[in-house]
Amino acid sequence: MGERDAMQAVTGVVLAGGQSRRMGRDKALLALPTNPQETFLVHLMSVLQIQCEALLLVVRDAEQAVLYAPRVSVPMVCDAIPNIGPLMGIYSGLRAISSTHALVTAVDMPCVQPMMLAFLLSQLRTDALIVPVVANIPQVLCAIYPRSVLPLLERCLSEGRRDPRALLEVAPVRYLAEEDLRTIEPDLRSFLNVNTPGEYAMLL
Repeated sequence: MGERDAMQAVTGVVLAGGQSRRMGRDKALLALPTNPQETFLVHLMSVLQIQCEALLLVVRDAEQAVLYAPRVSVPMVCDAIPNIGPLMGIYSGLRAISSTHALVTAVDMPCVQPMMLAFLLSQLRTDALIVPVVANIPQVLCAIYPRSVLPLLERCLSEGRRDPRALLEVAPVRYLAEEDLRTIEPDLRSFLNVNTPGEYAMLL
């Protein structure tokens, strides 16, 4: 890939390093309601593959990487420090990519729609995060991150911060309004998180 192509490319980064404590079993391996033969992980990778020039899976540790390796044939990277949270996952992913930007999603968002990802990727990419807002909440786990925020991520982590929203306090951000998102996807199912057995049952 040439330098100009690398500048335009976006890597799809899936965060799968959580311990799934609230679910009680690995969320990445849950069956997709619309296709019981397909897992959350496999489905999300297939959706991102259509939209992104490269893919990366961020896992907790080598043991988790071994578990996922037979299921997806994409590059994997382990969290720099396991069990810290999604902010560490974003940091580990951005540190590993060669493109200037990453489209970051969480493995527990199985309803992400290609048209929503295409909308995010259609936005002008600068050194600012591109973050959708739903119900006045920044959707930091379905957003575009410039690799240039790595020093700010390091600062947040060194201060003991774990929530990706900590980065919003120190980094430039461009927010996408809910009304604009609804013109693309009226029900906004793309931003549905499945964290508990009850939420999974509702999804089913």
